[in-house]
Amino acid sequence: MFVNFRVENFKSFKDLTEFSMEATKLKNLRGSNTFDTNNMILLKSAVIYGANASGKSSLLDAMKEMKNIIDSSISIKKTEQYSAQPFLLNTQTEDKESFFEIEFIIDETIYRYGFKIATNATIVKEWLFQKKLQPKARESRLFERELQEIRLGASFKEGRGLGDKTRDNTLFLSVVAQFNGAISTNIIEWFNQFNILSNIKNGEFERYSLDKLEDEEFKDKIMTLIKSADIGIYDIAKRKITFDELKEQNNEVEKLPELLVKELKANGVSTIETKHIQYDESNSFEGLKFFKLNFESDGTQKLLALSAPIIETLISGEILVIDELDSSMHTELVYAIVKLFNSKETNPNHAQLIFTTHDTNLLNQELFRRDQIWFTQKDIYGASELYSLVEYGRGKTRDDLVLEKNYLDGKFGAVPHITSLEYEVE
Repeated sequence: MFVNFRVENFKSFKDLTEFSMEATKLKNLRGSNTFDTNNMILLKSAVIYGANASGKSSLLDAMKEMKNIIDSSISIKKTEQYSAQPFLLNTQTEDKESFFEIEFIIDETIYRYGFKIATNATIVKEWLFQKKLQPKARESRLFERELQEIRLGASFKEGRGLGDKTRDNTLFLSVVAQFNGAISTNIIEWFNQFNILSNIKNGEFERYSLDKLEDEEFKDKIMTLIKSADIGIYDIAKRKITFDELKEQNNEVEKLPELLVKELKANGVSTIETKHIQYDESNSFEGLKFFKLNFESDGTQKLLALSAPIIETLISGEILVIDELDSSMHTELVYAIVKLFNSKETNPNHAQLIFTTHDTNLLNQELFRRDQIWFTQKDIYGASELYSLVEYGRGKTRDDLVLEKNYLDGKFGAVPHITSLEYEVE
């Protein structure tokens, strides 16, 4: 379970910035949009608004960057490919290390893990603390690191003797996990459940969802989601196209590299077809009409790409982070997806959804609590600021305030200041 995330000196975030999924003491939507885990109340969903280039995507990129550094830490080649992205609009930060820290819950323990990484990929600092989710429990150190000096806590025996095996551009956490340390392995596995879709047009997510169609039980769940969206699809079929079929569609296929042609001849290529009901001239059922996936609208293709991650996240109680969830999708569809996460019935395992959007139609207190709504904006020096609606006006925003109108009127900030757009025609 995701508690909070902090970042400093990454892309547009110059100063230490915190994003939190810990609920405040608001009373509205308490039972629906929150869940209680050992006396800590967390949010099921959160939305981030802001003008273009204000830092919304950069915040999600920071989360993804932290995960990528952890994922790549066990590979020498990958760590050498680290591309630093500090805040470049200030001379004090362009060569300074970046800071990442996250708090999360595994079983009945809350962990706080973070590191500082230099522009040359050197791990300057790294730390891991834990605290039992019990009354009056205190946080204890598992390990702290400064460059190559690593100090272990008494309860982190799995890290003994592994300091010498840790390169300066490798995370100590990853090294201990490689040697089967129980706590470290659990933490690495938690990050594997931290799913960040920062470019939903990427075919990777589409392929993943379409591969899940081969599981009949999972396909039924995907079809239930698709049909409930009322987009006209009756069924989805996955089939193989042979090399000869490909050649009939495009005779340039034979000019592909020899190894690729050999692979296509041996295995063909998988494709997806959607089925729609076809009617005759009297509007009576005639049969099913097959269409290629690219026949469908961008919104339908996006929903198909998102279907498996959404369903899998809800089933397993994972975390799903999506940039521009509303892109190509109707407000009502996005609203329905959020409701899936906010509902006790469809989200019994406390999955969490975090997403960015420009869709102000979602800005209402029947869907979100004020602590679920976040804003980004840039100051005059180009640095991003992040704050939640509950922080605005020191929590004095009323439960019955019309949020969309006040946001568009600039009452909460985080909107572009456009005087006029001009161009010349010669």
